[in-house]
Amino acid sequence: MLDDAPIDELFDTLARYLRIRDRAVHTTFRTPDGEFETAAYKALFHLARQSMRSREVAESLRADPSTVSRYVAQLVDQGLIRREADPDDGRATLLVITDAGRDRVDLMRTMRRDAMNNAMGDWTNDELRTLVSLLGRFVDAAETAIAPAQDCTEERR
Repeated sequence: MLDDAPIDELFDTLARYLRIRDRAVHTTFRTPDGEFETAAYKALFHLARQSMRSREVAESLRADPSTVSRYVAQLVDQGLIRREADPDDGRATLLVITDAGRDRVDLMRTMRRDAMNNAMGDWTNDELRTLVSLLGRFVDAAETAIAPAQDCTEERR
């Protein structure tokens, strides 16, 4: 069994990180058209990898389909994605990233990389890889132990 003190320190550290992340989100994701929900931009990153149906985006974000519908509308309005007929099923619609959307993803990746290079400039690549490995392992374990948000929603109905 793990010691209580390091577990408590982990939660304190995660809480600090979430406060920092929340502050960064509200400054990084402002656009000339207003502030957009960060999850909308998370969807954009998923669509940069491959075109998907709205339902698939919802699954990849672990979000409610109606919420994703709002994100999609924001991204379409900004010209960052477009809707196209699914070539495999003409009744369905695929969400496809536009060139402007790819440019936005590239810009956000550059901003993130620059921020991390500034924050972690004295880290070695091996230390960074260790952090990524351990954090990935932690997230996998937490995901297994904690019911996904959509499962909790279904239980409340």
